[in-house]
Amino acid sequence: MSIAHRYPTITQAALQVIARKGYHQASIREIARAADLSLAGLYHYVGSKDELLFLVIDLALDSLLGKLDAALAEAVTPESRLLALIRTHLEFAFNHGAALKVINRDLEALGDSHRVAATQKRQAYLLRGLEILRVLDSRGRSNEELLSATNLLLGMLNGIATRPFVGPGRDIQALTAEVGRLFLHGFLGSGKGN
Repeated sequence: MSIAHRYPTITQAALQVIARKGYHQASIREIARAADLSLAGLYHYVGSKDELLFLVIDLALDSLLGKLDAALAEAVTPESRLLALIRTHLEFAFNHGAALKVINRDLEALGDSHRVAATQKRQAYLLRGLEILRVLDSRGRSNEELLSATNLLLGMLNGIATRPFVGPGRDIQALTAEVGRLFLHGFLGSGKGN
């Protein structure tokens, strides 16, 4: 099997083990076993556990950014762009929950150079959300306020993007609309989209 064909198996095995145990408790031996490789075989493809974590996070962030960019390309209004962000985040969490967990929990465990690269991609995602809120803002909020609102939105999405909120039988479109209304109009707002 070629190197290109082995990487998806290796990164998927690493993702599952790290998501289940956390980076510090996950052993490189367990990841090798999950990838159906010997320890030496695994080291033939990757140089370290840190490199594996980086590959997992980097691939996940590339996927999330790509999905968001595709959704935003189809959104025509500021409100639809916000809903595209919410829907993309919730769908990613439902379909790739282990990856979102590793991004949010284990990114800081990366070594310096890998952490910088991964943080830049996570920041790019945050900045897309910030720009969406900037366009929606009719009150002229400061950059700090908009950044706080963006972080609150993404934190809320991370919080609700786990079972029992998102899962089989839960309509992501309906949940997207609920979150969008709550975020745009507030808890005490009319609840009606304008």
